[in-house]
Amino acid sequence: MDNMVVGTIIATVFSSIVAIVMSIYLNRENKKERFDLQLQNILSYPMKYPYLEQKIFTDTWDPSLVANDERYQRYERYCSIVFNYLYDVCLWKKYKQNDIENYIGVKFWLRKHEKYWKKPSSEYENIDVYGKRFSDFISYYIIEEIRL
Repeated sequence: MDNMVVGTIIATVFSSIVAIVMSIYLNRENKKERFDLQLQNILSYPMKYPYLEQKIFTDTWDPSLVANDERYQRYERYCSIVFNYLYDVCLWKKYKQNDIENYIGVKFWLRKHEKYWKKPSSEYENIDVYGKRFSDFISYYIIEEIRL
């Protein structure tokens, strides 16, 4: 084979590898940016409705209140958004606890909204929707009597 052909093949392979590596890197960065944007959006709700993150309110959660109280309707939707986001983060971070904890304040969020998780409007809704792996992940942080 002639040196020019070999050089062309090497250059093509090298540029293909660089393109693949750059594509993977940019995909990761885009995914992180998307999660960052979602987090900012979620955090904007308590700015408008501070009670959504106030323990004095979240501890009063009772699904029977949803039917007649706009605050509890809003809280239920907010919790659904929070837990959907946490689920997506767990999938993104492949359930690596340290990576998840380094990215978001998962302990803070889960402990603040544990009453909602334990007693959703529809019985077993959270476990049925998210599955065992995510439920086990949540259970690690939400303990009946002992706090981590």
